[in-house]
Amino acid sequence: MTDRTASRREIAPNAGVKEVMLISGTTLCAVTDTLTCTLADHGISAVLDVRGVVHTTENSVIVEEAGTTAVSGGVLTYTPASGNENKKRVVTVRGI
Repeated sequence: MTDRTASRREIAPNAGVKEVMLISGTTLCAVTDTLTCTLADHGISAVLDVRGVVHTTENSVIVEEAGTTAVSGGVLTYTPASGNENKKRVVTVRGI
């Protein structure tokens, strides 16, 4: 199951750097769910950085999360670290 919404924001338009935020609902399960992003939909051809955070207490306590990422066929997949089930996640993808 993929549970996500995405917003796009260019942080340095003249440099060509793009930033995409993937924001999950509060029911993202680290055991069975992933977040995905089709990079070309956001003008990204090369990933520079991926950072994830988990809301251990929704919209209050936010900590970095050591999730894993993979890119296949132009789709980035973020798999959350286990341990925080059914929590909101925010993943920031930066690329060119």
